[in-house]
Amino acid sequence: MGFPAFHFSVYTTYEKVSHIVSRLHENELNALEILFLGNVLYAPKGSSAPLYPTVEQAQMLSENLRGLLVSVHAPYVISLTTSSAKRVKNTKAHFSINLKLGDILGATHITFHCGSMKTRTSETRVKSLLTEIMKIRENRGHKVMLAPEVAGKVKSFADFDTLIRMAAETNCLICWDLAHDFARGGMVTNEAGLLRRLELLESSIDLKKYKVPIHISGIITTRRGEKAHTTLDNKSNQLPWKFILSFLKEQNFLQKTIMICESKSEKDSIDERINETLKIRNYLMSSQEPEYKISKSRLDTFLNYKT
Repeated sequence: MGFPAFHFSVYTTYEKVSHIVSRLHENELNALEILFLGNVLYAPKGSSAPLYPTVEQAQMLSENLRGLLVSVHAPYVISLTTSSAKRVKNTKAHFSINLKLGDILGATHITFHCGSMKTRTSETRVKSLLTEIMKIRENRGHKVMLAPEVAGKVKSFADFDTLIRMAAETNCLICWDLAHDFARGGMVTNEAGLLRRLELLESSIDLKKYKVPIHISGIITTRRGEKAHTTLDNKSNQLPWKFILSFLKEQNFLQKTIMICESKSEKDSIDERINETLKIRNYLMSSQEPEYKISKSRLDTFLNYKT
């Protein structure tokens, strides 16, 4: 269990990373997500745009990450739904770098957003490009696995069912973002809906070889899905996180996961991220019973969700 720890670019200092890793160890947290979110492939001379770190920087950092479950989050700019040949080329280039750096850093998986759901052919495009990238991964002997993330907005690709089907077809993982799944109407508010998801994960992913990447956070939603992430205890948070985690615990599924807490406060400091993550761990270690009732404001979305 851990949190998104830091953005890693050519400008990231070793001292900053060492401090964050030491805080993880101090709090007995064993996972972190390294962020490449804004990294670019190239930058004009004199620009301060965040280029990817060098191989040497990644190798130096990897020495400090031993004993941790590491994952990386690819840049938002990539898109597997695009019809633009230039953007497809850039997306492949980003994946090539993420695969190489991911292996050096000892990452288990690369989390990424597939892009907006522009047309009915989006799924065909995503599957085709994902299959191609998985072949590149295999041919180059990379160990780090791809894990497309369940999207939070209704018009983003894609929901849990679509991604778990593609995982079975392409042999990749998925990143099950619980808040995103909830935000777009996924049935994670009752035991039947959650059990169905666990069964699909068991049948679609080799859980003897891989752990399931899970993201969790507080979330504020609208009819369009995700509006904003928030803290778990914020009164505006709509995710029944205690109910969901209690069920996963009862089903002995937590040990099959790598959980990253993405809760955000206005400060969004390392201390705040640690505190949010510890809320989850402390709750799971307690005997507290979850109390949850379906919010009437979400029923319209649940009823429209296709199972």
